[in-house]
Amino acid sequence: MKIGDLYKFTNHRIRIVMFDENEVFYQTVNEDDSFVYAKNRTLSYYRAPRDYFANNSEFIKHLALTENEIEIHRPDLPLRLNCFSGLFWTNKNFENEIDFIGFVKKAEIKAETLDGLNCSKVVIFPTSQQQSQKKSTSLENKDGQFSGIELMYKCFRIQSEYVNLEKPYYSRFRLIPEGREEKRLSGIGIYRLGIKGNVPSYYLGGEMSMMELESEKSLIVKK
Repeated sequence: MKIGDLYKFTNHRIRIVMFDENEVFYQTVNEDDSFVYAKNRTLSYYRAPRDYFANNSEFIKHLALTENEIEIHRPDLPLRLNCFSGLFWTNKNFENEIDFIGFVKKAEIKAETLDGLNCSKVVIFPTSQQQSQKKSTSLENKDGQFSGIELMYKCFRIQSEYVNLEKPYYSRFRLIPEGREEKRLSGIGIYRLGIKGNVPSYYLGGEMSMMELESEKSLIVKK
């Protein structure tokens, strides 16, 4: 599998936008193999588990993204970063990055191990604990990249408005024949979403992506 490749998947012709060992991100294409939503400056990528995609897709041919598509979608950026269990987002107002470093140190996370982003602009979507995306915030660094500490410090500040410390987890409910089922997802993580205004976008979540949560039965707490 290569970025830009054309496949048949879910009865559609699609092209790979990016992928890692866990997920495949893709977009549907027209008959001439151009992206259906090529003119959209804001979009969320379709995604599928890597193993499911491998077992249910049909390779058509190799294609490469154009230089312009690479510049917009930035497939070189990670699909996920700074995913940790053992802590949750907080509503604490950190005075500065040094204050934040002390916070992550208590969670036994070394500040120097936090991953940053090699881009000058990024859009961050906070997530409510009922898993609805909230108003995004645009971040910019004139140095052309975000260090791990800078990125996480700002993400914690963005997410803080939507944190109830009495419930340090995300909840997902669904109706089942016996009533209602709840899954709880703890931890923290940053996950690729798409683009907003042709700038890479990410959402804030738990220790696994919201897509992975769908099939993770071990997180069911009650029915």
